[in-house]
Amino acid sequence: MLPEFAEAEEPSDDENAAGEQKEGDKKKEKKKEDKNKAPSDSAHLVRDKNPRDIPVQIRGDAAKPGELVERAFLTVLSPEGPQRFDDGSGRLQLAEAIVSRENPLAARVIVNRVWAMLMGRPLVGTPSNFGALGERPRHPELLDDLAVRFMDSGWSLKWLCREVLTSATWQQSSDMVAAKMAVDPANALLWRMERRRLDVEAWRDSLLAASGRLDRTVGGPSFDPQNAESTRRTVYAKVSRLELNKMLALFDFPDPNVHAPTRSKTTTPLQKMFVLNSPFMATQARALAKRCQEHAVDDAERIRWVHQELYGRPVTEEEEQVAMAFLGGDGVGAVGRWEQYAQVLLASNEMMVVD
Repeated sequence: MLPEFAEAEEPSDDENAAGEQKEGDKKKEKKKEDKNKAPSDSAHLVRDKNPRDIPVQIRGDAAKPGELVERAFLTVLSPEGPQRFDDGSGRLQLAEAIVSRENPLAARVIVNRVWAMLMGRPLVGTPSNFGALGERPRHPELLDDLAVRFMDSGWSLKWLCREVLTSATWQQSSDMVAAKMAVDPANALLWRMERRRLDVEAWRDSLLAASGRLDRTVGGPSFDPQNAESTRRTVYAKVSRLELNKMLALFDFPDPNVHAPTRSKTTTPLQKMFVLNSPFMATQARALAKRCQEHAVDDAERIRWVHQELYGRPVTEEEEQVAMAFLGGDGVGAVGRWEQYAQVLLASNEMMVVD
């Protein structure tokens, strides 16, 4: 005879409700914890799951698979045949192949872009195209030398910047020399420093630094760079793919929806209207005028100080005479005149161009 077993009792409605309530409380607590977490507490991870070779998609249509393609390095950069990637997804092998000593292309590209940022013009005029349709290097031996030594230095960007910035080429003046201009007007032989116009980020930060309002805090949320009360560095400005900020767009910030190897440089009436009429510029001018007032008791000393502070050079005799005549004029109070004068100084080309 089989033993009798007691039937398992089903939980009551009250017990079910209590269990659901407990589970709901756990979910709410978990959601609350997730909400309180800072972005720095999380990390984006890529995990390989069933890595496999995939077919070519005919005309980009996933529903029309073509020939199966093995995971491997680029054929065009592999004269002896592409290296096969068979370890997981192949991402690590691809990264190692890109920075391989046998493939100096990545080092050349990095050196060329750093050179362009520091010197004002790249060694290869097409930074994103080193192929047959791109421009040839102006100084191929220099590019190769820096690329090899860059790799020898452990791909250190700090080393690369130090190497360029301490060179005699970078430390040259931008002054014109008639004899050299006659031989090399395009400065292909790098006999002088190129005059460079600041990008909008550096220019905006310079205005805030001149006014004494630049917030150098590292990290934090993005903000509207056109807001006169926003004083953080422009690298943290909000960039929208849907509608780019008007201030950034006005001063040649590239469209974030497309690839931009270089920035265009335009000079438009709207740019000057901005520096003359925008609340942002007026706010910085007021702050700069206040700094001038606090620095010295007489206008002559203030004029000398503000030119050295903004332009890194002494005021000329003519500039001082014009400034004294304006600041001593009638019709506007002393504070108002200084605010107008400060805005003119901030709006000058010398604030935007590095000589």
